[in-house]
Amino acid sequence: MILKRRLWAAYRGFRSPERLVSLAAVKRMKQADEERQAWQQEAPRWERIATIACDALQEAGVTGGQMLEIGGRLNPRQAEFPAFEYHALDLEDAPDAGVQVAVGDITNCPHIPDESYDFIFSLDVFEHIDKPWLAAQEIQRLLKPGGVTMHSTLFSWRYHPCPIDYWRYSAEGLKSLFDGLECLHADFDFSERRRDLRGRDGNLIDCDAIGGWRENVRVNYAGRKPLR
Repeated sequence: MILKRRLWAAYRGFRSPERLVSLAAVKRMKQADEERQAWQQEAPRWERIATIACDALQEAGVTGGQMLEIGGRLNPRQAEFPAFEYHALDLEDAPDAGVQVAVGDITNCPHIPDESYDFIFSLDVFEHIDKPWLAAQEIQRLLKPGGVTMHSTLFSWRYHPCPIDYWRYSAEGLKSLFDGLECLHADFDFSERRRDLRGRDGNLIDCDAIGGWRENVRVNYAGRKPLR
């Protein structure tokens, strides 16, 4: 008798699967699917990051000078900031990068004089720095008074060692690293929170019930070195 009831319940579930899921669950699944697709209506990632950088530079009154990009050897962004004389600092050289790359470690670069740069920038670098507190100290040393530094890194993202993946950051965490600067911007970017990255760049991890990794959240920081 019990087996008969179970078979009948399974048959009804097969004919009307919506009866097995509550209306609240159906609504949440629909909302999750909408969130998963919503990132496509957002501005492209680089546009969002560049807007923060340009707004910070404008607020600080920095219109040009010397720029240092940390980790820029493979995708230098000198064309995005034409008012600056561009320099790149990376762990190894890149002869085909189209820009001159100084080989060095941002956690310890005594060969670069104090107050050398008006603008220091990095994108997707800080999660790969083993001792980011030392990097922040060096960046603050290298900035000219009134200069701006801007960094875009990750609060939540898949593990991606290239070659090593060390850290994730909150907005307050980045502010604490640059405690000698005036904060111009520190906030999360949830634009790609539900983005489905399966199949791109070797991302073969099975997706979850939301249709991708549950949290893809960026964090951005910009600060200004005080004038003497």
